[in-house]
Amino acid sequence: MKKILFAVLVMTSVLANAQDVKSDAVKAVAVDSLETQSIDSVKTVSIESLKESVEDHSMKLAGFDEKFSAMESVVNELAKIKVSGYIQAQYEMYDSWASDGSQHGVPVTGSAYEDNSFYIRRARIKFTYKPIDGVNFVLQPNFEVHQVTLKDAYVQLNDRWLNLFSLWVGQFNRPTYDIEYSSSSREFAERTLMTRTLYPTERDQGAKLEADFATTYNIPLKIQVAVLNGNFGEGALANQAKDVDNGKDLMARAVYSFKLPSKGLGIDFGAHTYLGKTSVLENTATKTTTTVDPATGINTVVIKTSPTVFTDVNNKSFTPAVGDQFKKELFGAEMQLYYDFLGGMSLKGEYIRGTYSGTTNTTQVNSLFNANKIRNVEGYYISFVKNVGKVNEVSLRYDVFDPNTRLSGDAVKTKDDLKYNNWTFAWQYFFNDNIKVMACYVMPINEKSLNAGADFIKDKHDNIFTLRLQAKF
Repeated sequence: MKKILFAVLVMTSVLANAQDVKSDAVKAVAVDSLETQSIDSVKTVSIESLKESVEDHSMKLAGFDEKFSAMESVVNELAKIKVSGYIQAQYEMYDSWASDGSQHGVPVTGSAYEDNSFYIRRARIKFTYKPIDGVNFVLQPNFEVHQVTLKDAYVQLNDRWLNLFSLWVGQFNRPTYDIEYSSSSREFAERTLMTRTLYPTERDQGAKLEADFATTYNIPLKIQVAVLNGNFGEGALANQAKDVDNGKDLMARAVYSFKLPSKGLGIDFGAHTYLGKTSVLENTATKTTTTVDPATGINTVVIKTSPTVFTDVNNKSFTPAVGDQFKKELFGAEMQLYYDFLGGMSLKGEYIRGTYSGTTNTTQVNSLFNANKIRNVEGYYISFVKNVGKVNEVSLRYDVFDPNTRLSGDAVKTKDDLKYNNWTFAWQYFFNDNIKVMACYVMPINEKSLNAGADFIKDKHDNIFTLRLQAKF
């Protein structure tokens, strides 16, 4: 390419500067002076001058070549960065409010209730940097109206020798199907109540080792083992930056994929376990009351402290000591069936049971398990998804979560122990590969009890309709 450019420059210089060649000199005449100048006044340019001009152009080309090389280096580095993301903007309608003036248990005393709202559910951008083969750096913030939170931040090291293992270190999804299934791809507006309660905010911090036997040994088996802090999604964000105790939680999952391409059928079987603890960081509860002296009108603040009281799996009260640890052990099974029938369909399900503990301590509180208690829990879901044509999809899900399997009916004393059966209906329209519209209707049906509060004597009307527009890139 450089030789061709050099030849073109030489020819251009000759044509522009030479009108007549005689002996070892080249005569050059300006175009606008040909009619007024005599032959004797025509200037001449030596061959040496022409050579200097060509060499000067060559040096300039070399300079451009260096700049292009530097630019190419920058472009190559930028090519190692992959940027993706999505925005979910939605309109919500709430069926009704409870008699205590709350929406889904959130007090709104002193303000008019709302029954609809626009809402930015998610606004995320994901950066994946691959500096060398086998190494990935991933960073994914989530932009909310009032804050920016960090969803993913991890380093992934892939095994380049056996092409079998990968190590993740940082903040990432806990390994279950419902959690690892991306929010941008799901058929429903939200994950199940079971998943949201047992694995709040989906993520945790720690290290995870994955082994995918399909890549090297052609065995469709994937195993994941993670060591986690165990307190992510509990308490204030500042309390989640590091572990709050010395213990670490263990999580493991295995999935086997069975495929029959000739039948258009694929089935994934899996199981997972979570082995962790809830540590007691304090054993006193503080209660503040304010009284008004009717004679003077002066407010008197009374602060009382008392031992923190827990209830065990048998709903018996006890007072723990600082440093005590309570079980957070879960065992689950999963299945996903995919069938190429009239455009495609899928049937998915997951079952989890075990012992779960929580506390009202602000450092560790799980907003959906907000009580000082240890409970036997159980839950499951089953969902059906069917493609209708090329751009429509309809979905149905039934999920159940029981936060206290030892109590039922009128024996339930608090709303936190009520069992829920939820129906979810959804429709999606795919405008193109980047834009889709979702309509989703959720019908939570709570267990009825005469002793869990007036709102739960019968089914509380807390249905939600969501109309969502999602754009991704």
